[in-house]
Order: sequence, then structure tokens, then C-alpha cells
Amino acid sequence: MQKFKDEVNKALDFFQIELSGIRSNRPHPGLLENVKVEYYGSTMPLKQMANIQVSLPNCLIVQPWDKNALPALEKSIQAANLGVSTANEGTYIRVILPPLSKERREEIVSLVKRKAEESRINLRRLREETVKEIQKMFDDKKIGEDDKFRKKEDIQKMMDDFNKKIDEQVKKKEEELNQ
Repeated sequence: MQKFKDEVNKALDFFQIELSGIRSNRPHPGLLENVKVEYYGSTMPLKQMANIQVSLPNCLIVQPWDKNALPALEKSIQAANLGVSTANEGTYIRVILPPLSKERREEIVSLVKRKAEESRINLRRLREETVKEIQKMFDDKKIGEDDKFRKKEDIQKMMDDFNKKIDEQVKKKEEELNQ
């Protein structure tokens, strides 16, 4: 049960990280954090190479720790195809988020819902594996019938909570997009 609970929490954390990487109307550092940057022959996330700050209502500022990395950072941000424009200011990169069109908002909402469904599918698979383990424990006489049903109920409660949290995250992201 603890293993299942840990896996559920990991899945929820992963879903929240994925959502932070999806653009909304407001600038958020999570949009750029996991952009892969190739620098000196190795590839690493942008968050390991620079500080990302929110500036103005529609800008992010990317300040690299190594000023020589500016061109590589700018190239990677542009290649990530996030629908943003960049301006190299000499010591930092200004990332400008243009206003979203209605069509783009609808695409993003669709993407968020698709990610939510992927998370739900992963959790259902995990639930099935856990239920099989419980059934095996029952068949091997390690737990009684009451314990088996109680554990299954507990798993279902966790699944319901997880689905509720996903729905809340999706609704929150939709509200951000429509502001």
C-alpha cells in the first residue's frame, strides 16, 4: 500500500511538472526550465545553466551563469518551438511571450487534457498491478478476505483523490489560459 501511495504521489508530481512546462497566459519559469541546451558537447536542462526570472507581465529573463553560453541558450529556446520570441540583451536573454490566439488556447487546453488522461492511464495500470498483488497475497493466505477488500477500497479512495487533484490542476490551467 505504501508503495502504491508513493507511486501515486510521484505520478501527481510528474503531472504538475509537465503542466508547468505548458505555456499559459502568464510567464512562468517552468516554461523554460527543462529546455535542453547543448553546450560544450553535453546536453543539460536550461535551469542548470541559468537563472530564470519573471519580468513584466509577458517576459522572462534568462541570466546564464556563464556569459559565453548566451548564444547556445538563445538557440535552444528558439529550437524548443514554444511560440516565444527572444532578444539577446548582451548579458541576459529576454524571452517575450506573445498573446495567445483563441485557436492556440484551444490547442493548449487539448494538450493539457491529453496529459491528464495519460496520467490517469498510468495510475489505472498501477492500480491493476497493486490489486493483482493483493489478490496474490490473499491466494497465498498472507491476508484475510476482509483485509483484501479493505485494501482495495483504500486503493480506490486514493485513485479518486488523485483524479480529483488532476481535475483541479486541469481547471486551474484552463483558468490561467483564459485570463
